Amino acid sequence: MNEFYRDEWVWITGASSGIGKELVKQASAQNAKLLLASRKTKDLEQITKELGLEKGRYAIERLDLENYKQVSIFTKRCLKKYGVPKVVIHNGGISQRSYTRETNLTTIEKIMNTNFYGAVELTRAILTEVKKPIHFAVISSVAGKMGSPLRSAYSASKFALVGFFHSLRAEEEKSGLFVTMVYPGFIQTNISKNALQGDGSSTGKMDSVIESGLPVQLCAHRILHAVANKQREVVIAGIKEKFGLFLQTIFPSLFFKMIQNVKVR
Repeated sequence: MNEFYRDEWVWITGASSGIGKELVKQASAQNAKLLLASRKTKDLEQITKELGLEKGRYAIERLDLENYKQVSIFTKRCLKKYGVPKVVIHNGGISQRSYTRETNLTTIEKIMNTNFYGAVELTRAILTEVKKPIHFAVISSVAGKMGSPLRSAYSASKFALVGFFHSLRAEEEKSGLFVTMVYPGFIQTNISKNALQGDGSSTGKMDSVIESGLPVQLCAHRILHAVANKQREVVIAGIKEKFGLFLQTIFPSLFFKMIQNVKVR
């Protein structure tokens, strides 16, 4: 895996925390050059100090995916400064913990803009500027394969990523572009603390299912391994989530009854 990333530019959105932060740690250990993108540039600076990254081996750029209409400006600037990346990891996003009837449209728009339109515009902006094949790794979610309570907008945004990037793959893979779709389940990060309630405020609470989820280190390792090995799809989840996916496929009626009562926080 080391040779795949050695001295190659890897762009990571949402690099300041959670899966993104761990991807930075592990990709740097693979001798990749890293473009760290996030709204929280101070956190990115702290990460580079903690890792002791050498100048010239990384770059920090502010990126607000919610403001997706400005993403093309970010893209053109970064391509000019750092050249064409080998890998772009679409990791930035935000989750949800609210019933649909209690969620205002502004909150839904924020989730869709951040999780879907931001990634779409970054991809589109790269494709309009670059002819060289690029590998896109897209962090969807198990929620991008099956809906569950309290996550209607989040799940919609992750389903949308799947549809968009499956279509892009069908259009461009023969030309060398590659897409790896990643479906994490419950991973030990702050995703639930930062998740939005119906009014747009953060929950500030850690879900028990997240606390008992898979280690983020394992998740990041499997993502980088999947990319290096040209896997089109990878599910990184525990037994419960995988069983849910199986049940939805084989016994959908039973699954829909079960998901109404399953513990999701």
